[in-house]
Amino acid sequence: MTLKHILRIQALFLTTSLLSQAIAWADLYEVRVERGTRETSLGDSIAYSLFVPVSRPTLPPPPWPAVVLTHGFGRTHKYHSRNAYYMAMRGIVVLTPDMTSLTLGRRAQVRNVSNTVDHLGWLKNRSEDDQEGLKGLIDTERLGLAGHSAGGAISFEATLKGQEQGIPVAALCLLDAVPWDRTLGKASSLKPLVFASLRSEESPCNFQGKVTVLLDRLTFPTEDVQIVGAKHCDAENPTSAACWLLCGRSSKEQQRLYQRLMYLFFQDALGVVSIEEEPETYQSFLETLESRGALLRLPQHQKRCPSVHNLPSRDTRK
Repeated sequence: MTLKHILRIQALFLTTSLLSQAIAWADLYEVRVERGTRETSLGDSIAYSLFVPVSRPTLPPPPWPAVVLTHGFGRTHKYHSRNAYYMAMRGIVVLTPDMTSLTLGRRAQVRNVSNTVDHLGWLKNRSEDDQEGLKGLIDTERLGLAGHSAGGAISFEATLKGQEQGIPVAALCLLDAVPWDRTLGKASSLKPLVFASLRSEESPCNFQGKVTVLLDRLTFPTEDVQIVGAKHCDAENPTSAACWLLCGRSSKEQQRLYQRLMYLFFQDALGVVSIEEEPETYQSFLETLESRGALLRLPQHQKRCPSVHNLPSRDTRK
């Protein structure tokens, strides 16, 4: 066994201990899951699941922020159901929609970008409709996008399209994203926002960490956060044997790290009041993991991003 493997095992042990401490809570939201199919403005029929916290007198009331979480190439929204449930239990409404097939290339990419922006409008309209069960539950000023693999490229371009159309996205989180060349060409047009990029170790499945090229082309500073030992499938929860076969077997600990980091990012970026017994911030968790060798913040991207680190301090305690 090499020294590199030994250090990874040690980091994994410490991370497991850290996660077991981080998930202590006094009381979490129950979650209502709406499953259905909706037609977008382009006429596409999209299957989805919508995870909504259930209001309780002892917990922070709505309106809550909302996140649209998009899966990767050849996958479906079910592969992020546990990630969505985790965030909804902590006070974030989460929509996990299917994408239409990406096999038609650029045309399909553009269509899915438009559908993602349409999902934001759909949530906004439902939250303002007196006849809707979502009336008053979503704060439409606190909307976020997240995407895994090709879904990261879709989420990035949807954020840019939203900025162009006056549908602002407050925060964007990429999960081992795989941008297309057309995405790279648009990178410099993205206006500064609260932004995070979490990725696995370089592999054919993430095109050898191609997202770092995207980060280099942004006009505002950000960070390249690499989870040590993580595989491409670890951003999913649950994942599948098919993904393992192509991209390497997933680790539950690495899946939990992706899940926890994504939640804490949106907690801070969207102003979520923590209901956990031991609240923590995205930044403090990054620093703890880095000190334990569980993640890397690579030197070429270790610049302070004004939209992430210079946010006004928030009381995230219950």
